[in-house]
Amino acid sequence: MPQTKTTLKELFSEILANLAFMFTDDEESEPSDQDVWLETSVRYLGPNRGTLVFHCPRRFTRGLAANLLGVDPEAPQVNDQSEDAVREFMNILCGQLVTQFFGSQDIYNLSIPQCRVLPEVPEFIAARDPNVASLSVDGSRIQLVHLVEGETPSPAGA
Repeated sequence: MPQTKTTLKELFSEILANLAFMFTDDEESEPSDQDVWLETSVRYLGPNRGTLVFHCPRRFTRGLAANLLGVDPEAPQVNDQSEDAVREFMNILCGQLVTQFFGSQDIYNLSIPQCRVLPEVPEFIAARDPNVASLSVDGSRIQLVHLVEGETPSPAGA
């Protein structure tokens, strides 16, 4: 598998900038327990199988929705569209990830992205895990986790 962490960061940053005109920063801000946190996941099935999981605060999804819709972040439709925006973003990101890792020769099916509110701030997995990328976007800490079926995740402290 190619350098997952680097690829995750590069793809996330490129798609976010091109799609929503939002920009990432490698500086890891502290996750706030004042935010509502979301987990969005999408699976891919084909010759290889895996899941891409994204943790972010609701304020990130509001900014994403506002930029995708081209409206003010305080507009009423931003709240209604924030989860749809992050699901669509993850669909695009996962499609690009599969193509980057496995090429475009084989057919892959993506699941419908699922988004749920987390009961608390997610545990940010150890930075040394090669399948985990943490970034900041407009002061919001976010995390991408690439889970490959058949691989055992690294222990949190490894």
